[in-house]
Amino acid sequence: MRALGIVLLVAAALLVAAPGQWAEAAIAGARLLPQVATPPAGPLPWLHVEHPAGRTPFIADPAGRRVTLRGVVAAGLVDYWSGTDPAAPAPAPHWPVGAAAYAGGRCPANDVTIWIPPLCRNDLDEMRGLNVQILRLALSWSLLEPELGEYSAEYEDRVAQVVGWAAQEHVYVILDMHQNGFSRAIGRADPRHLPLPGGAAVSLNDHDGAPSWATFTDGLPSEKFAGQREVNPAVLEAATNFWLNRAQIQDRYIHAVARLASRFKDDSTVIGYSLFNEPWPGWVPPPLFEDDLLFPFYRRLIDALTGTRDGIPCPFGLPYLPACGYPDLNVHANHQLYFVESGLVREVTDFPTHLPLPLTAYPNVVLGLHAYTHIYTLDRILLGADPNTSTWPPFDQSYWWGEAEARQLGAALFVSEYGSDPGNDGRLLTLQVAEQRRHQVGATLWVWKQSCGSGPWGLYDGVVQPGGPCAYDQPAPDTGSKPQNGPLRPGRAALALTP
Repeated sequence: MRALGIVLLVAAALLVAAPGQWAEAAIAGARLLPQVATPPAGPLPWLHVEHPAGRTPFIADPAGRRVTLRGVVAAGLVDYWSGTDPAAPAPAPHWPVGAAAYAGGRCPANDVTIWIPPLCRNDLDEMRGLNVQILRLALSWSLLEPELGEYSAEYEDRVAQVVGWAAQEHVYVILDMHQNGFSRAIGRADPRHLPLPGGAAVSLNDHDGAPSWATFTDGLPSEKFAGQREVNPAVLEAATNFWLNRAQIQDRYIHAVARLASRFKDDSTVIGYSLFNEPWPGWVPPPLFEDDLLFPFYRRLIDALTGTRDGIPCPFGLPYLPACGYPDLNVHANHQLYFVESGLVREVTDFPTHLPLPLTAYPNVVLGLHAYTHIYTLDRILLGADPNTSTWPPFDQSYWWGEAEARQLGAALFVSEYGSDPGNDGRLLTLQVAEQRRHQVGATLWVWKQSCGSGPWGLYDGVVQPGGPCAYDQPAPDTGSKPQNGPLRPGRAALALTP
């Protein structure tokens, strides 16, 4: 092992002994996060993917120089269940969707009924002050197209509002079509059904993504197994129906992304589009899922949005064969990057789950890794391994194979999600960041701010509130923070955001 690796492992062993102290301290001997001056005038430059011969492609500026962006994921625009009515298939979003509620520096007060606070103008001020270079802005299909064929101009304007704030602060934005557990409309198990052996009730605030009209569970029970929201018969069925294009819901998704790209294709602040977060294979095992369903789906989306014609014409409305392309939807968002992810099984193994097949002739593609080694990998899920001592898989495995996957796809590499419980930053976050620097890849930390949950993962602290599940503490008088903030975790910020 290289000397740097030995030093990092020794340092990690020392830090594990006192993870709480590490999480609240800046990196020993490192400089503090730079205080960023007023952003320069003018638009952000367009970025692209360079393809050096025999090497892994990389994200580059107009002069062809490598750009390694560090930032965060913000989930304040996601359609999370808010606890208003568990029986309703799609209760109203908790935070206002209309941009007017956030104009003039206004911000809804945080509360304890939802686990992600609202995303407001002050958040972009704070991001810029912490040297955030890129924001992965998580969005929900259920808010973009709440009814079949009816797009929400109000939600599009809200997205544009945040993109405008980011442009003012010179922060790039990835528009992320987010989903977890397929849809908030999955619901809980019908109380009239007997529970399945080993099953557990689902937590509705763990699910987001597709609108109710695109969620087909075929009456299968909604219960999770092994503590995983995706290991749920209802989720498996809904995901499978999407990949098989039941009732043309995959076509509707492609048109929804095209709608979004039509709005932002000429805005260089929007670096690109994350086409589908954490794709779950449903009942189709890898590599059949990735090679016959997922990556052909990405190619069709890129065909539709860029006019690239890689696939063959196929009948509309049927399950798509792997060779099928997609008609040009006349969007021509050809200056932006397209972020694709391998199936979710890749995340739990840190190992490729697809064959080395070409993807698209479009040159600006980025493979997005989710790096959660010893958190969501099989050693933890199946064996209950201690994340502070588990050694397999090694942290480098995900990145080494990620580079190999990126080369065969003709894509750059980027870590679109990583993170940990702050108490484990001394090992988990430290060694993830070390691999990112060694492999020269940018990354966005999950998550910017989090109110509730098990050990809130945000850059700002969260505390248990008497009488409620969890909420941000009131800011210290000298922080200048808005009410939805708890105190900053400086050690975590330094790890994630120091260039």
